[in-house]
Order: sequence, then structure tokens, then C-alpha cells
Amino acid sequence: MFGVGEYSYSVYKAAVSGFFKDPAFALLHSTDLRHVMTDDTCYFLAFSSYSLAYTAMLYLNTAKVRAFIKGLSFADAKRPYTKKVLERIDFSKICRDIDYDTLKVTECSLGLPPYITPQMAEEFCKTVSLHSNAVFA
Repeated sequence: MFGVGEYSYSVYKAAVSGFFKDPAFALLHSTDLRHVMTDDTCYFLAFSSYSLAYTAMLYLNTAKVRAFIKGLSFADAKRPYTKKVLERIDFSKICRDIDYDTLKVTECSLGLPPYITPQMAEEFCKTVSLHSNAVFA
């Protein structure tokens, strides 16, 4: 195996398949405390809490972010979403440009039950401001 680090064993991950033609991010976690592992066809961000991972997943699934990612990728490529493309995502900018109401709309459009709160979005953005940029694994 390659590309395995401490982040691989994070309980909560916001992940995307590199092969899908549409960038659809999913929240990966286990309810039985086993670690969810991905193979080299997926990219993910590791989080220490469910609420941070959930909020990141919502931000990444907003129409604005998905359009940005699609604009950077090549749809006809075998793997349109690469680490290089995903590392262009600037969460500090996303937090400034995408409001809480947009997160609620995204949550609803994904068919998820209401869970996001303004406090979760605020906590996520504070956490992001402490780190220079997200690193996809």
C-alpha cells in the first residue's frame, strides 16, 4: 500500500471519487468505530469530528464549489478529479462566499435530514482559518 498516513485512520472523512464525471462528495464514517478506508481512486479530507466533516461535505457539494471544480478538470479524462485539482479549493474563500442558507439548500438537495446549524458552519470556518489550506489525501 502507498499513500497511507495518520490521516488514513481518521474516523470522519469528506471524500470524492476521482472517476465520477460529477464531483459528488460523501461523508464517510463508521458507527462501530472501525476505520473506513478508501483506495487510490478516492480523495478525502480527514476530520476529528462528525460535525466538521459533515459541514465540509456540504460546502464541497454546493453548486458554486462543484462548478469551480468542474471548471478546473477535464471531463473526458479517466480521472477528472485529481489531487492537483482538489488542492485548488480554498476553504477560507468558500467560507467568505457561501452563506449558511446555501448550506441548508445543499443539504436539502442532497436529500439529507436537517442537521447543519449556524454554529457548525461557524466552527468549521474558524477551524479552516487556523489552517492555511486543506490537504486532500
